[in-house]
Amino acid sequence: MNRGLLAALAITLLAVAYVSQQDEAASDDAPVAPRAARNPGAAGARAAAPAAADVALAVAPARAAAEVGRDLFAPHSFQPPPPPASTRPAPPPPPMAPPLPFRYQGRMTEGSATVVFLTHGERVLVARQGDLLNNQYRVESVGPTAITFLFEPLKQRQTLSTGNAK
Repeated sequence: MNRGLLAALAITLLAVAYVSQQDEAASDDAPVAPRAARNPGAAGARAAAPAAADVALAVAPARAAAEVGRDLFAPHSFQPPPPPASTRPAPPPPPMAPPLPFRYQGRMTEGSATVVFLTHGERVLVARQGDLLNNQYRVESVGPTAITFLFEPLKQRQTLSTGNAK
């Protein structure tokens, strides 16, 4: 073996022996805590702990009554709590019929029946009372100033103004 390695090993062993002797000497000088202070279950443990000033003992904190009586294995929900009743959104409004897709163009009276001319986009529609237009709008009435439609899917009435009666 190498002489430098042997010298380092010898110095290390001497240092370990010196440190262990110092630890033993320090533990012999320390006062021994009374048996009651070493046993945390003893009744006088809290009273004896302040008397031994050199010995640092950790005293368990006193537990609150609610903490002691709490069931550790009770079921627990990890869902967030529901929002307060005042912050819940209002129910959605009832469905409404879309705006009328028709534009009034004119009318023609034949005896007692009135025919109205309406446009829907590029198409011209001829409608009488009771007709169903686009499979959604029923012509309920044709008056001198307005035409009343019933939007069939929602059963809602809508009115289309025709202007002044002449």
